[in-house]
Amino acid sequence: MSFLNPWFLAAAVSVAVPVVLHLFQQRRTARLSFPALRYLERTEREHSREIRFRQILLLLARVLALVLLVAAGARPFLSAPGSAHPPTAVVIVLDNSMSTGLVVDEERVLDVLKRVAERSLRAATPDDLVWVIRAGEPWRPAVPQSPADGRRTVRETRVSHARGDLSASLDRAEDLLATSEYQSREIHLITDLQRSGFSARDAQPASVPVTVWTRTPEATDNHAVVEAVVAGGLPPIQGQSAEISVRIAGPEGGDPIGVRALVDGRVRAAANLAPGNATTLTLPPSDTAWVVGTVAIDPDQLSIDDRRYFAYRSRPAPATAVRGDPDRFVLEAMAVLEEAGRVRTGSIGPPDVTIAVTGNGLQGLSAGSAALVLPPVDPTLRPALNRRLRDAGIPWSYGERTVSGAAELTGPDLPSGLAETTVERWFELQASDDARVPSRVLAEIAGTPWAVETETASGHEVLLLASPLDAGSSSLPLSPGLVRFLDWVAVGWAGAGRTNPGHLTGERIPAPRGATHVRTPDGARLEIDGTRSVATTGISGHYTFLEEDSVVAVASVNPPAAESDLHPLDASLARERIARDVRVASDLEAWSDEIFHDRRGPELWWVLLLLAVFVLLAEPVLAAAGRVRIPKQANRNHMPAPHGAP
Repeated sequence: MSFLNPWFLAAAVSVAVPVVLHLFQQRRTARLSFPALRYLERTEREHSREIRFRQILLLLARVLALVLLVAAGARPFLSAPGSAHPPTAVVIVLDNSMSTGLVVDEERVLDVLKRVAERSLRAATPDDLVWVIRAGEPWRPAVPQSPADGRRTVRETRVSHARGDLSASLDRAEDLLATSEYQSREIHLITDLQRSGFSARDAQPASVPVTVWTRTPEATDNHAVVEAVVAGGLPPIQGQSAEISVRIAGPEGGDPIGVRALVDGRVRAAANLAPGNATTLTLPPSDTAWVVGTVAIDPDQLSIDDRRYFAYRSRPAPATAVRGDPDRFVLEAMAVLEEAGRVRTGSIGPPDVTIAVTGNGLQGLSAGSAALVLPPVDPTLRPALNRRLRDAGIPWSYGERTVSGAAELTGPDLPSGLAETTVERWFELQASDDARVPSRVLAEIAGTPWAVETETASGHEVLLLASPLDAGSSSLPLSPGLVRFLDWVAVGWAGAGRTNPGHLTGERIPAPRGATHVRTPDGARLEIDGTRSVATTGISGHYTFLEEDSVVAVASVNPPAAESDLHPLDASLARERIARDVRVASDLEAWSDEIFHDRRGPELWWVLLLLAVFVLLAEPVLAAAGRVRIPKQANRNHMPAPHGAP
């Protein structure tokens, strides 16, 4: 039993009033017995035990009446399944990640989860406050709603092609509930419990109870295209074939399945590939227009990951020039690239890419060209390099050389060819305090910048390296990575040829320079806002960036490969990952019993009030029944004679 007005129970101290009156309000005056009263006193003594018993009953009746009145004022109610609940702030975390698009028994998993969410919202009352978090679309705001509006939000929910981070969604739900003034708070986690949706986390103190839907579909033998990379992420050269590296995921030991590459809806290459293996498909040469296509397999129960998108634009082999005194390894690598048709050297006209050793050639950059700046091997030439950087308006300078022995390059945007590169000597790259030019660190060494992307005052793109490309400074010149790195600089990074090998759904896509709008895969045309990025990437496909009506770039967006692993998380392990006060339910009836745990049944105040009225009406009767009755004959015999009688 619980009370709606528990503070009213403080009035129970009033029961002391009849007790005090009963114990301490006895008459203390002297008594003088007249002859006419002696009979009454004798009668009272004979009935004293009965009188005391009736007085105790009378006291208990008065105390009981006060207790019943106080309890009725506190408004008690009984808790029971199916009963009403007090006003509650509830967050519904609805998992609509890619895995919920799985079709089981001709029904999508998301449709089942939506029915569970609607069961929660139908059990809610107009006094409840509801938030709906779509775990597969974390960029969507969650606003407080009425249950009716929450049902509309659930009905409008669609399968996202992004990953659902359920651990982050639970943290977000607690933050939302912390803003509520409601005493009753709950989180309803409605998910397929996919293993990739939870991150390993330390146990947290139970603050808000979480009810989890645990009836998950059985793991199915899902096939998926998890990789489709064109030319290692670099744009192909015009006139050369483009190779696509393709990898298929699925149950080991399965039969080979057909995989095909389509461009403009037409099959351009095909192969048979066993799950878990990779192959290379070759596309015919193309001109400089954007090429958009897909790598696809036959659809299965989860069709979203049965295709992967790619986009690239072939470009002419860039004209390159080397200025200054480079190391021989640089010249040999450039010769290899020229022989392969990846670059052109010694061509007539301004170069597209300049390798500026000690900053030579920065002043002569042509419109649209870029430069790779290499520091000198001789540290005494550092002041000359800094002077050339300053004259070009580059907001970086080279500090004193640091000798560390050996350290490996790191960085989230590590350029192609730099992986596993060990650096032994480098200069310290220092940014100017008043730098207004945007810069980005692509690689680090021992926590300091090693490769920095920036611009000159005239807008030319510049890539600064902290080490010269000689054998005494790093392991790069002695490895095939030098050729890949210079290929990436000339073909992939510099100018219009720079591209991203692909984005994942849910990620923010930076808009290229000049883009004013973006056309999403579902045909919507969105204006590029002040963030110069696109955040709503919940659908896989091609995102076309436009400058008014002209195509500037095309970005391919694909779902994370981890979403294709449909194995659910074990229920006991889910408790550890959630690390909160958890209740579980695997059918709709059990779900209805578990949600809104602070329930109340019919209020009992009116029953207590009726009992109090009955006791108050019975109290006078009980009091009258306790009086000592004197026989009439005795009264006549002992009644004193009237004044003046003989």
